[in-house]
Amino acid sequence: MKTKLILTVIGLSMLLGANISYSATASDVFKSFFAVSTKELEELKKEALSKTFEYDYKTCYEKTLALVEKMADTQIYAKKKDVIAVYCMDYNSTPAGIFFEEVDVSHTKVLISSASSRAKDWVASNIFSEKVQKPIEKIKIKSGSRPRNSR
Repeated sequence: MKTKLILTVIGLSMLLGANISYSATASDVFKSFFAVSTKELEELKKEALSKTFEYDYKTCYEKTLALVEKMADTQIYAKKKDVIAVYCMDYNSTPAGIFFEEVDVSHTKVLISSASSRAKDWVASNIFSEKVQKPIEKIKIKSGSRPRNSR
């Protein structure tokens, strides 16, 4: 048991040391180790899908949060002032970010980012339509249809 603890501490220390040398903050290292970072999602904003809503910032954020909480197979893992980050469980726990930018007093731009185009499209279809959509059906493989190993 002590060996496991020591190895965990050494591993975390090495991870922390390696990431700090690449200019990551200790907070980023902690978040990435425990899979709660939104840094990658922020970097993907340049490829985000977006829509401007006729809501003030606070109303837009609250309506979006309420909608996300109703989305099946979606787990919120971070809530910040300008982003709601979720895992899309139907898409291999792919993270997606829902970002908010105030356009003016009565308009808010919402941006959806993800490394997965399927997850990004699904989250955007929910948020942009302002109603919960059914998840895309999973492809089911019949037990006898898998390719066999050639010998």
